[in-house]
Amino acid sequence: SIAEINSKERWNLFSLKVFKFLWVLKKPSKEKLLSSVQKCLRKHSASSTAYTLPPPSLNIYSRSKDSVVLICQAPEGHFGIRFMLYNKTEQVDSMDFQPAAREVQFTVEMKGWELGKRYLFCCLYRSREGFYSAFSPYLQLERQTREIKRGETLSFRCMVPTHPNQSQSQSQSQSKKPATFLLLRTDKHSGLTSVIPQPPSGQVSNSETQPGVFTLGPVLGGEEGEYTCLYQITKKRGMINSTVSNVVQITITDMLPAPTLTLQRQTDVWHLLCSGSPAYPGGVFSLFLAGDELPVATHLAKMMHHEVIFQVPVQDTAVALYQCQYSVMLMKMWSHSPRSIPLSVTRGVDWPLVLGSVSAAVLFLCSLALVVVVAQRKGRRRSSGHKFMIKTMLPTSHLNEETLLLSVVPLPFL
Repeated sequence: SIAEINSKERWNLFSLKVFKFLWVLKKPSKEKLLSSVQKCLRKHSASSTAYTLPPPSLNIYSRSKDSVVLICQAPEGHFGIRFMLYNKTEQVDSMDFQPAAREVQFTVEMKGWELGKRYLFCCLYRSREGFYSAFSPYLQLERQTREIKRGETLSFRCMVPTHPNQSQSQSQSQSKKPATFLLLRTDKHSGLTSVIPQPPSGQVSNSETQPGVFTLGPVLGGEEGEYTCLYQITKKRGMINSTVSNVVQITITDMLPAPTLTLQRQTDVWHLLCSGSPAYPGGVFSLFLAGDELPVATHLAKMMHHEVIFQVPVQDTAVALYQCQYSVMLMKMWSHSPRSIPLSVTRGVDWPLVLGSVSAAVLFLCSLALVVVVAQRKGRRRSSGHKFMIKTMLPTSHLNEETLLLSVVPLPFL
């Protein structure tokens, strides 16, 4: 622990100084003094307590979208040659100073942080003598992004943090001090920051007059940006501002009106027509199967057009639901409309395929009938030739008149 480190380093430093002093003394005096010093050291080591420097404070100095600058400050009258920043129990940064300094700034990158997850930071410092301070109170950081739609209402609550080492009487006395809360909004496109004061108590209901509660809405579309808050307290020297709070990113998801998707017929062919807002021509239109993330097709509208035509895709099912969406470039950033209401498309009869199948079946039947007729004719001719051959091969000695008469009678053609 820090207390053990401080105690050991102090003991080593003190022992080194004592033995350096004893080394320069003469032997008789050295032996007497050494005995006295050993007794003193035993008594001191048994009764001494660990010495720890008072803890520093850790606050937010400034914030941006993806980073935050923290300031670690030692108490008045204390200085450090090394400051260390911790994320819970893991050291994430440190800075050394010669000569010693009272405060230091750490930059923490928030890229890759999970939305809504809380990250705890603390700091400490080490003096020139090698003593360590206690850890500062934890500072909670959080990256927040909220998506809203037009017509909804925003509600913010700004709270004053309570120091964990602060006594109850101090907390109560501080809570009695008047505090003014301010809500700050940084525009997403221009980067300008505006102040949104809390409305007077007479203009809002009782539920909204609580200190630090801000209600904005209904949202019209210009409320996108980064929101922070701070509070002010009144002292003898005037109004004092606190550091800014964590950033809450507000994004409006339906800045563009939703498109419409209809089924139209042109020259005996069915098409899907996606129509966006006339105020935003030249957009990129995408056709989706309902529930899918990737589009089935994407088309770019002409310069002054706000609609495109999609061919009906080949469907694997009898009924399919389609949606469309369009995107336009606004203030050097892509804005996406919500998807249209799902349109049900039923797979129709493919008449060319049906007619082709019927024609193939008729041709097959005709070919089969022709083969049967030809086979029958060949069979009849073979049987007739066989009968004439039998009669001509009979011996003439056995022929009588009756036989000859019968031979001239024509046989019927079967």
